[in-house]
Amino acid sequence: MPAETKRMSEKNRVSKEGFVKTQAGYLLFRFGTSVARCLPVTSLNFVGEELGILSFYLSGRWRKTALRNLNLAFGKEKEKEEILRIRREVFKHIGKNMVEACRLNDFGQSHLKRLARFKGKEHLDNALKGGKGVIGLSCHLGNFPLMVARLAVEDYPLSLVAKDPDNPKMAKAITSARDAFGMESIPDEPRLACVSRCFKSLKENRVLLLQIDQNAPITEAWVDFFGCLVPTFKGPVLFSIRTGAPILPMFISRDSSHLHQITIHPPFDLDVSGQTEQDVTSNTARLTKIIEGAIREHPEQWLWHYRRFKRARDIQTGERIFRKHP
Repeated sequence: MPAETKRMSEKNRVSKEGFVKTQAGYLLFRFGTSVARCLPVTSLNFVGEELGILSFYLSGRWRKTALRNLNLAFGKEKEKEEILRIRREVFKHIGKNMVEACRLNDFGQSHLKRLARFKGKEHLDNALKGGKGVIGLSCHLGNFPLMVARLAVEDYPLSLVAKDPDNPKMAKAITSARDAFGMESIPDEPRLACVSRCFKSLKENRVLLLQIDQNAPITEAWVDFFGCLVPTFKGPVLFSIRTGAPILPMFISRDSSHLHQITIHPPFDLDVSGQTEQDVTSNTARLTKIIEGAIREHPEQWLWHYRRFKRARDIQTGERIFRKHP
């Protein structure tokens, strides 16, 4: 077989496999959301927890990544049994959050208000009075989609920077769900378009929601996170310096009664010396410590199976910690 024909054949095979995976992934997503919408509200947490346990046993790679990340963060602080308990609880919370998220568009305003309550809401109200927009700094802690929906119910003008699934049909379905709550979705790519829309959002005095706890490119700020140097998105600090928009850390967590609390912190006090690069790194480091503090309060509610420490370096030597992260 000629080399060119062989390459074309291989390309077609990969294309077909990609199409099948896309369709299968979307069908599974639709099936899962349909099942969740048929469940009584009172059974959501039970079913979600059971699904989380099932995923714990089926997702070997996620299980391995979560354990490695937890050992890196808490290996010197917690006993092995406690780390293993946290890992298992992580998957339970993932299941509960996903089932709840599937029903957000079905919940009435009164139910959403009972389900999630605010602490520090006055900080957000006062910040918006400045007319420069607000940068809502958050992370993948607790049921973040519920926090966004709850803010929308209070009629806050929201813009959310999001990295949607690679599956275009799933991405469209998720964007449609956000649109139903009246929030603006800003894709994280292409980067220039994303940055432009973020500036526009703040100029319109909107709440720009940003999560900076994902693995970032090496060109971002390298800061301390659980005792390791990791690249961290510096967008919130840059936007704040350039626009004057205040940064308000805000997080959601679930309590033992399956209710949620949204905690909105006072405006972050930027330390600006005039040395832009240094200011961006130092302030990003301080914000990252606020995020770390929130995660430490509820470690079982953060997504430890994320490859957040993929590029982690030793804080003393600067050497890579993992040659190959799971």
